[in-house]
Amino acid sequence: MSLLMLVILAPIAFLVVLTCLRKPLSVALPAFAASIPFGSLLAVGHSRFGSLSSILGLLVLIGLVLRLAVSQRQPAPLSGTVFLWLGFLAVASSTTLWSLDPGLTANGILEIGSLIAIYVLVSMSPIDRDILRRVEQGLIVGGLAAVAYGMVQFTLLGGFPNDTPGLPPSPTSRFGNDLLGPNNNAVAFLLPLCICLQRSVTAPRASTRRLHAGFAFLMFLGIVMTGSRGGMLSAVLCLLVLIAVAPWGRRTLATYLVTAIAAGLIAFFLHPFGLAERNVSTTSTSGRTSIWKVGLAACPEYCTVGSGWDTFPIVYALTQPTVPGADVLAGSGGSYQPHNVILLVAIELGVPGLLLFFAVLGLTIFEAGRLPRSVRGPPLAALLGTYQASLFLSNLGYKFYWMAFIMVALHRSASYMERSRERAAELEPVS
Repeated sequence: MSLLMLVILAPIAFLVVLTCLRKPLSVALPAFAASIPFGSLLAVGHSRFGSLSSILGLLVLIGLVLRLAVSQRQPAPLSGTVFLWLGFLAVASSTTLWSLDPGLTANGILEIGSLIAIYVLVSMSPIDRDILRRVEQGLIVGGLAAVAYGMVQFTLLGGFPNDTPGLPPSPTSRFGNDLLGPNNNAVAFLLPLCICLQRSVTAPRASTRRLHAGFAFLMFLGIVMTGSRGGMLSAVLCLLVLIAVAPWGRRTLATYLVTAIAAGLIAFFLHPFGLAERNVSTTSTSGRTSIWKVGLAACPEYCTVGSGWDTFPIVYALTQPTVPGADVLAGSGGSYQPHNVILLVAIELGVPGLLLFFAVLGLTIFEAGRLPRSVRGPPLAALLGTYQASLFLSNLGYKFYWMAFIMVALHRSASYMERSRERAAELEPVS
């Protein structure tokens, strides 16, 4: 039976791969965006690079290299963020020489290096509004599919998977335990949420506005199901940014904001149907306060040149016994991470990496703020919301983090091409 399935699926897989390689921007990149919320749920094997999103990311990478090798079209002037991210990767790579675990660092560099490569190649590619809209549609479809998956779990399967292995699903568990993790899934919904909110007030047709208002509600419901307080705060920030830069529809967005705050407060304090209820054990994991305390204690030793990329868990284990009151971490998982992107970069890459990170973040925010007002809201709001969430998470290596940067690059290139066409049309002689 398995051989028959292989014979049937192999030609289909070959055609999919071929199409992705031929059309990395209009097919592979939207599919990559759609697969992000599912993490390792959709995976081949147990490798950290075996998820569907990683496979699609590889196809995007190869396809863009092939495309740029034969392309004659001139994209937008290269952003300074490209050189800053390449510098960041160079600093991370250099830490292999003195890393606490060179093998661990090398694997981490391979992972983040592939994401930086996708960002760089997308920034070097000519983008039009059709490609941009396809990527946005991919983000929306992926978000809706993930939320639908969570709703099926909650209503038909006895609740969400338990974060404790061996225990059955429970209505009081948090959505995302079998995906990216509840907190990271909440952040992954921010970008499609912002796109849907923008379309709900700017789309020319009323039916389209209502449809995307419904989509935005479902994305917000996904955030509530994760029980992520940081995700809720980031969603509020996204709405505030959208209201501030919206070309029109501010009253509607303000109404959404008030409704979202009220719904979030009800969910987090009253837990209707068990949603957003959090059972936190303090015997086997450390809270953020303890992690930050240990990280700050380790900073004098490691923040000069870094401990090596991806080695914060080792730093924690070495430093924790010297910090009074710091918890011993038992088991693996997110609790080993610094839960703060600034602390992550400072410990693992030192001052050089931290300066480059702040520089590239600041420049990307500046570029997002210079986009045309009609399209500025979603990329700027999602970027700021994702960064705010990263102050409580260690998500620099997650694909949704990079999609926030990639969307700014896509909008920047598409806007440049539109302006170029308008200038060409103005200079064209009238017959």
